[in-house]
Amino acid sequence: MTRSRRWRKAILATLLGWAAGFVATSPFQIVEVLRNSGPNFPLLVSALGYGFAVWLLITFVGVAIIWICAVLPIALFVPAHWLLEHRAWVIIASMGLSLLLVGYKVHVWTHFYHDGVGLMNFWIYACFAVVFSGVTAYCYLRFLRREQTA
Repeated sequence: MTRSRRWRKAILATLLGWAAGFVATSPFQIVEVLRNSGPNFPLLVSALGYGFAVWLLITFVGVAIIWICAVLPIALFVPAHWLLEHRAWVIIASMGLSLLLVGYKVHVWTHFYHDGVGLMNFWIYACFAVVFSGVTAYCYLRFLRREQTA
């Protein structure tokens, strides 16, 4: 498989991972909007639209950064046969590293010092990161395997 073909497959896998992560975290967004909007229906509809738009933008920017910094170098420089030989480890490592990255960015350890930091932000980002990285790795490996068997 040529590098440009791997590049295109990496883009497709990343977009599928982003969509899966967005769908998986949508209930979190709905709960937050319901909690913050109260019984006012027009406010609920407006807040739901703004909430999803902001979440879409935040996740897209995060995915674009991860794609440039992690997915693209792996797709271009790591041999496909090595990735396919270690499929399970690649998926587990991508999910674990994304969870560690989210924990670092959200400063999850401050929760244990009772600094008043809630874990709601951690859980929504952790859910997105794990689903995104898992689906992206799985789809990319599936694309690679399909190309090798064809």
